[in-house]
Amino acid sequence: MVEQEPFKLLVQGSSPCAPTMKHKDVTYNDKPYREETKRLWKDMGSNDWLVNGPVKDVDLVSTSYDVEVAFTTIQDNRRTEWRIEDRKLRYWKRKKPCHYVLFNKQKTKCIAVSDKKMRTWINKYDVEYRDCNGWKPEYCNFLIVPLTERVTKFKKINNKWTKCD
Repeated sequence: MVEQEPFKLLVQGSSPCAPTMKHKDVTYNDKPYREETKRLWKDMGSNDWLVNGPVKDVDLVSTSYDVEVAFTTIQDNRRTEWRIEDRKLRYWKRKKPCHYVLFNKQKTKCIAVSDKKMRTWINKYDVEYRDCNGWKPEYCNFLIVPLTERVTKFKKINNKWTKCD
């Protein structure tokens, strides 16, 4: 099986926390979101084999890249920025590419950010403190990315992931 670059397939042609999410929710068993990421990759035509990453490390791995998976409880109409936990930024300090997928809690919508774009954001934007009810202050630092940055959006329609504009 030949491994394909997923974002050539996912992007052809083109948070982390909310006031109601407790910090313990972030260190959750994310198996449902990992499995949903595998479905997303398959629905977008990727033949890559993603396997679960090691405990307390990146979520999914393949031979040539990793995928970090997250979910958010912030509703689209209430979002003012993209937030990526600063503790996750270590995955982009490695040489191996790492893509980022952020689901809504219901796993009906998600965004995907390529390794290249994530590395650009890390160099372009600052990590800032955001108060999160139920979180210890030391866990409330996020890479803050404005909504004006383009992300690849997907929506689940009839139990199949579809790329949105």
